[in-house]
Formats: sequence, structure tokens, C-alpha cells
Amino acid sequence: MEHLACHVLVIGSGAAGLRAAIAARESGLEVLVVSKSGPGKATCTWLSAGVMAGSPPGGRPDEHFERTLQAGRGINQRELVEILVAEAPPRLQELLSWGIRAEFLNGYLFAQGHAPALGDEIIRCLLRQCRALGVRFLGNLLVADLVMGEGGAGVSGYAQQAGTWLAVTAQAVVLAAGGAAALFQRHDNPSRMLGNGFRLALEVGATLQDLEFVQFYPLALAEPGLPPLVVPPRLADCGRLINSRQEEILEKYRIAERPAAERARDRLSQALFREVYQQGQEVWLDLRLLRDDQWRIDPFSAALGPILRERFGVRARPVRVAPVAHHVMGGVKIDTAGATSVPGLFAAGENAGGLHGANRMGGNALTETLVMGARAGSAAAAHAERSQPGNRSALVQQLEERAHRWETIAAGGPGFLDRLRESMWQDGGIIRSDQSLARALETVRSLQEDLAGAGSGQGPAGLQKTIECCSAAQVATLILEAARRRCESRGAHFREDFPSQDDQNWRGHLQVQLSSTGKRAWHFQPA
Repeated sequence: MEHLACHVLVIGSGAAGLRAAIAARESGLEVLVVSKSGPGKATCTWLSAGVMAGSPPGGRPDEHFERTLQAGRGINQRELVEILVAEAPPRLQELLSWGIRAEFLNGYLFAQGHAPALGDEIIRCLLRQCRALGVRFLGNLLVADLVMGEGGAGVSGYAQQAGTWLAVTAQAVVLAAGGAAALFQRHDNPSRMLGNGFRLALEVGATLQDLEFVQFYPLALAEPGLPPLVVPPRLADCGRLINSRQEEILEKYRIAERPAAERARDRLSQALFREVYQQGQEVWLDLRLLRDDQWRIDPFSAALGPILRERFGVRARPVRVAPVAHHVMGGVKIDTAGATSVPGLFAAGENAGGLHGANRMGGNALTETLVMGARAGSAAAAHAERSQPGNRSALVQQLEERAHRWETIAAGGPGFLDRLRESMWQDGGIIRSDQSLARALETVRSLQEDLAGAGSGQGPAGLQKTIECCSAAQVATLILEAARRRCESRGAHFREDFPSQDDQNWRGHLQVQLSSTGKRAWHFQPA
């Protein structure tokens, strides 16, 4: 197995990973960023709307603070919210000083990327800064295993294109591998965003929390044969949202918040799921009567307007809409420096949980990547400077042994991920119950049995599929088990059999670690 070494290893090349790499490299250490695709590509940042919450100079940070707590339904880690709000303005100004094309409006910084992937401008800006500082990159490497020890850390990565394994050792690791929304049938994430970072963290002893809280964006296009393009919230409010019976959805479900798709994401997603997937209705967004100034109501709307008009024909006809899985609020438990419970392991971005609580305010995801990415990178560098390199040959030997074990597992059979995603969407998604969650868990267990056979002789594509299917099944199980344990409804987690928020019993965090015997041990931590 080929071996590379660095001081700080960053797993993931979205905004969180790139900002962490910049902070670590500013300490003068050797920093390596590894990613499943090319640097910055196929990340949630790249595919995002490029909207970052945070007050410009002279703005109102107190409003940002209160709205973040309101969205989190009482279980945000308050200390993380305080950091987000305080450090968002300098982090956003920093992007402007690095040459990002963006503009402030109404408490948000809007990146001016290439529609519909407006976030590519954020990636390009951060990549320029990384390369100017001498950050190293290694793309097209799927991290299969992580080892943490007193003498350092290491990962084994599989390069499908070459069909080879690689070991990378470091004194500190920043986990910024993204979320898990692609576990659901309808989602707007890159298709390989399956929660691998959560599995890696859990397996080395880190605590995960709040995994039951998956955010769904309510208004994504659902036109046959076309991608599920997210409709900007303020633009959607300018039109009519109706079902096949011509009923006004917002009135029918008494949703008064505006923009509805931003400030009532959970309730509007539940309403549309009932209409489309439980009642067999179609829900239509009618934008035919919008004025020219309404198409330019904000930079996000102005950027997507031409695509909506020209590709989807929204000036001529209403278009179908339905929710999509969008973001995971839960993840690895961290402190204010981004440190996990495992020495030398740090987490940032969607891999980290706690800041958003039970739901996420729109615009906070990208801001979190910058604020907590910078903190995690700095803390990882400080840890690496304090640490003496351990026995790297022993780490590499452990990684080689783990790599060989993947050869004994069969890749998921035909349709593995399709069946998993369908079950997560129908039974473990927007509207849940004990009965539906039990069905979903049974489906996942059945799928995992497909991974138990001998996998010797599988080709490079099969080995990559094995690793990703194993991760997907494990993370899906964690989400479902957390959702089944939380017997209330709060934020993005809605239980038909427990429809009310229960602060007396459930104001806090469901956390999970692996026990000494390797079993999942759940406990509840009051907020």
C-alpha cells in the first residue's frame, strides 16, 4: 500500500474542508485535502444556491441569533450559535477580500456563480486561496477507514480509477465530508452524499447526535425527466401554490410565515408530502403572472429566473413541485473549536451536529462551513504542532489489514441504493411513525444481508460500491433508530403518533457512541 504523510489531513473539499485547510496551512504545516471527486466538485457547496447568512457591517447580529434559535426549536448548542453570529461578518468579509463575486442584501451574502450551481463561486474563491498557500490536494479517493491513535491518525483510501489503495497518515484530521441527504429518494445533494463521514467518526469512538433531524426543502421542481431544481423561497411566494383541486396550499395548512419555504420549511414539506405522496394529489407552482421586478426580488431568484423560464417554461404553465431531502442537522458532537471527543479528530460543516438544533435557518449552512471550518482547521494545526509523530508503519499496517477486509464483503446487489432510498423516503422521511420506522429498519436490515457474502474477485467499481453501500446502510440505520427513539415532533422531525413538541421529556440531544463491544449505545443529553 502506497503511503503519504502530512501534518493535517482534511477529508472533504467543500467549503468547510477548504476553509479548514486554509486555516491549518496558515500555521505553516503540511496540509493535504482528500476528496471523492476532483477538488471542490460534487460537493453540496458547489451545488448550493450560494446564499450565506450573516450581517454586513452595521447590520443586526441579534436578529441572526434569534432566528437561528427559533429555527432550532430550543435545542441548538447556544455556544455554537454565539460563535456563528459573532464570526460570520468577518468570515464573509474575508471572502470579499479574496475576490469572491458576491453581493450583500437583507442580511445575506449572495455568491454570483454559474446558475444553477451558484455555490461554485465559493469553491473557486476558496480553492484559489488554498493553492496560493500551498495546500496539497488528492482527488478521486474514497476514504474507507479511519484510525486514530496516540501517535497520530491515518486513513485508507481507495482510488477506483487506478484500482489501488493508499494510506495517508497525519497528526490531526478534520472531517468535512458532507451530509447524508442522498440517502433519500428525492434529494438535491450530490448522489454520493451518503454519510460516510458519520460512519468514520462513529467507528473511531466519536459521539454523534441529533441524527433524526433531516431538513427537507419543500419547493423543488418535480417535472418528469428534469432535475429537482430548488425554487427560491421569495420567488415562490410571488406565485400561487395549489393542488389538483385548486386549493391554496398555504391557506389549507394555515402557513402564515413568509417566505414560507424559508421560515416554515418543516410544515410546508409535511403539507406537500401529505398532498403528493399520501393523498395522490399533484401540487403546482404557478409563476405565470409574475412581474419583471418580482423575478429580481433577490439575487438567488434573479439567477435562477432564466433557467425556470427557458428550460422549465414557467411563463407558459404551472410546474409540479415536491419536497427534497436537503440537509442533515445532526452529526458529530463538537466543542467550540470543532474538536470531537476523540483527540486529534475535528469536524466541521455538515459532518458536525448541534449548531442548528432541530431545524436550520436558511443561509446558515454555508456560513457554518466558513466559521467552523476556520476554527477546526486552526485547532487541528495546534494539535498537530503539539503532537510527536507516532509509529507510522504500525498505522499503515492497520490500514492495510482493514483494506483487505473490504475484499471479503460483496457489493450491494442491483438496485441496493434505489431500494434503500425509497424506504427512507416513504417510511423514514418527512412524516414518520413507529410503524413506518420499523418497516424502514427492516428493509435496511434485509439489504445489509446482501452485503454479507464473499466479495473476492470484484472489480474496482464493485469495491467502491461495497464501501459506499456499507456506509449508506449504517448511516440510514442510525437516522432511523434516532427517529424511532425520539417520541415527539420537533422541527424537521415529525411523528404522526407523537405530533406535539414535548419539552418536558425531549428538550435535548439523542447521542450515540459505540460501546467497548462495538454495539451502538444511545443516551439522552438534556439541552
